[in-house]
Amino acid sequence: MKIKIVLAAVTIGLILGIAFIFWKSSHVPKRKIIIVKKAPAPARKVAKKRKFVAVQKKHSSPKVAIVIDDFGYNMNNIDRLLAIKKAVTFSVLPNLPYSKKIASLASSKGYEVILHLPLESVDSSAPAEIDTIKTDMGEKDISAVLEKDIASVPGLSGVSNHQGSKATEDKRCMSIVLSGLKKRSLYFFDSLVTDKSVCRMAAARWKVPYAKRDIFLDNENNPEYIEKQMLSLRKMAFKYGSVIAVCHDRKNTIAVLSKMMPELAEEGIQFVYLSEMVK
Repeated sequence: MKIKIVLAAVTIGLILGIAFIFWKSSHVPKRKIIIVKKAPAPARKVAKKRKFVAVQKKHSSPKVAIVIDDFGYNMNNIDRLLAIKKAVTFSVLPNLPYSKKIASLASSKGYEVILHLPLESVDSSAPAEIDTIKTDMGEKDISAVLEKDIASVPGLSGVSNHQGSKATEDKRCMSIVLSGLKKRSLYFFDSLVTDKSVCRMAAARWKVPYAKRDIFLDNENNPEYIEKQMLSLRKMAFKYGSVIAVCHDRKNTIAVLSKMMPELAEEGIQFVYLSEMVK
């Protein structure tokens, strides 16, 4: 009888224990599964294509030559200029620390190089470059300076005037210079710093290929002004079919060229070397 009572008690205990376990498990709060949604990746910014003001396009594929003056003092802007991969003409001052290096580098990359020949200015207070040709020099002295300056810029195909508002008005002086270029089969590019320039007549006399500047791009060294001049260049190019622009080896100028030359090329403007414009 005692055994039956014990077995009954054990059985009841097991039943109660199992019942408790089931009850406990049914009352445990369920864990919530939280799904973290990833934020959408930010949309890539697409550079807006510049919308140029409509202009009359008399010529659909005009030619533009850009001459960059005053190379020779340093190498600061060379890499960025070469990265544009558009035709520009390097105008290099003579006998400066980097004259030969820049001329050689530009030539090796296929760019056109000219000598930016220092000539006397009307403004006697203006700082003159070394080996500047002056109007009171004798013929032998002018020829000697010209020869020295040419020798300091390897691979050149032509010569332009640096300053020279006085010299380019002087028939004797420019006749000596142009005769020297004739002997070396070099062309002359007139930066046209005076409206009294006699360079065209001297070039015709000596049968030297000649061209002249149409527009300065950076008389003011700020990007807004330079961009405005580039837009003027654009308008002139489509109207006349060809334009020669002059600018300088400056950070702001190269930055604007880097941005706008590819844009203008997409419109149909052909950037060419200066030699393609001389006659």
